[in-house]
Amino acid sequence: MSIPPRESNHSALSKRAELSLDRPPRAPLAGIVFGCVLALGLVGWTGVRIRAAKSVQAELGNRRTDDARRAAQEAAAPQPVHVVRGISETWQPVVEFEGSLAAAQAAELGFKVSGRIASVRAKLGDIVKTGALLGTLDASEAAAQVRSADAQQRAAQAQLTLADDNASRTAQMVQSGAFSEASGVQSSQQKSLALAQLDAAKAAVGLAQVNLGNQTLTAPFQGTITRVPTGIGAVVSPGAVQFELLDLGTLKLKGSVGEADANLVHVGSSVAITGERGEVQGTVSAVLGAVDPATRRVPIEALIDNKNDKTSLRAGTFVRARVLGGAPIPVLRVPHETLRPGSQDELMVVQNGKLVSKHVAFSIAKDGSLFVRFGLDPSDDVLLLPKAEAQTGDRVAVQAGATP
Repeated sequence: MSIPPRESNHSALSKRAELSLDRPPRAPLAGIVFGCVLALGLVGWTGVRIRAAKSVQAELGNRRTDDARRAAQEAAAPQPVHVVRGISETWQPVVEFEGSLAAAQAAELGFKVSGRIASVRAKLGDIVKTGALLGTLDASEAAAQVRSADAQQRAAQAQLTLADDNASRTAQMVQSGAFSEASGVQSSQQKSLALAQLDAAKAAVGLAQVNLGNQTLTAPFQGTITRVPTGIGAVVSPGAVQFELLDLGTLKLKGSVGEADANLVHVGSSVAITGERGEVQGTVSAVLGAVDPATRRVPIEALIDNKNDKTSLRAGTFVRARVLGGAPIPVLRVPHETLRPGSQDELMVVQNGKLVSKHVAFSIAKDGSLFVRFGLDPSDDVLLLPKAEAQTGDRVAVQAGATP
C-alpha cells in the first residue's frame, strides 16, 4: 500500500480555499424570513392606527355637529324671563347734586401806583364795611404834587384875569378908533389862551388829587379780610396784590346735574345744604342752557345765605345739595334691577314675545328704586335683570310666578 505524497493533499486544500473565496456570501434563510414578517407586522400596525384615528376624528366631527345643532336650537328658543310693571305714584321732585362753595364776591386788592407802604389798617379775619380804609402809601410826594398843581392853577387864574381886563380895555379903544381891529383880535386871543391855560391847570390839580387818593386803599364791598401785607416799609408795584377781601355772608354754590334732571331745576328753585351744623337755605341763580361737552352735565349755580353764624358754611368746601323741583308730578316706580347693565337710562320691555329698548328719564328713590318720569307706559312689561348683551328683537318667554 502506497502513501500519497503530502504535496498533493496540500494542493487540493489550496484549490478548495480559492474556490470558496471567489463565491459571494449567502444570507441565512431564517434572517430573511424574520425581516419579512417584521415589515408586514409594521404595515399592519400602522393601518390599524390610521383606521382608529379616522374613527375618532369622525366621531369628534359628529359630536361637534350635534353641539352646534343643539346650540342653534337653544339660541332660537325663547329665553325665559320675568317682568314687572311700573307702579303709578306721585313724587315731589328732588334733584341731588354735588358742588363746591365759593364767596359770592371776591377781590384781590392792590394800589394803583407804586410807593412805600406807610400803614396797614386791617388785620387778617377782620370784617370790614364798604369804603373802610385798608392801607396807605407814603403820600408826601403826591401831596407836594397837589400843592404845585394848585399853585399853577392860581397863576393861570391870575393870567386870565389880566387877559380879560386887557381885552376889555382894548375893545373900548378899538370902538373909539384909537386902536386898530387887529389889536382887538390879538387881545381877544390872549384871553382865550389864558382861559385854556387855566383849564389845563385845573386838570392838573384834579390829576394830582386823584394820584393822592391812589395812595390809600379802601374796601369795595363789605367782607372778610383774608390776606394782608406782612408789615410797613416795603415798596410795592402798581397792581401788586396786598389785600384779599371775600364776601362770606353770601356763598355761591357751583355744581352740575344730569341732562334729564336739568328740566326739574329752575332759576328761583329752593336749594338746601345739610351740614354738620344744620341746614342752610338758598336759591338757584343760574341754569345754563348748554351741556358741558366733557361731562355731559348741565352746570348750575345757587346763592346760599350764610349770615347765620350758627349754621354758616365755609367757602372752598365740597358739599352735597338738593333742589326742590316744584309741584309733585306723576311717576312710575320700578325696581333698580330693571336698568340694563352698562346703560345709564335704558330699560328693556317685552312686546309680542320680543325685547324692545326704551330710554327713560328717572330719579333714584331712597330705597334704590327708579322714579321714571317719562319714556315708560304703565302697561309696559319691564324686563327684570336684563343681560348686558340684550338687544331689541331678542325672543323671550315671560315666566309666571314669583320673580327672582
